[in-house]
Amino acid sequence: MESTPVKGKSPLRQFREELKLTRPQVRELTGIAERTLAYIESGESRPTYEYLAALAKTYGKSLKEMFHAMGIDTSGIPDDSH
Repeated sequence: MESTPVKGKSPLRQFREELKLTRPQVRELTGIAERTLAYIESGESRPTYEYLAALAKTYGKSLKEMFHAMGIDTSGIPDDSH
């Protein structure tokens, strides 16, 4: 399900908030420190592949959706199959 962008909010933060998750809850689910998550959500830092996979799993998104949300061109990349 594609989210409608909210002005002023990063897509990764929007994914988290749509699920009504706090940063401490995401830390518990993924092991990603709250400060690190804040940097990722603000665009100050790019997540490692491991963090991106953990966030995708937590948010119920495909890796392609996560890359696209971060502004990475995903054209030509097949969709994840389940």
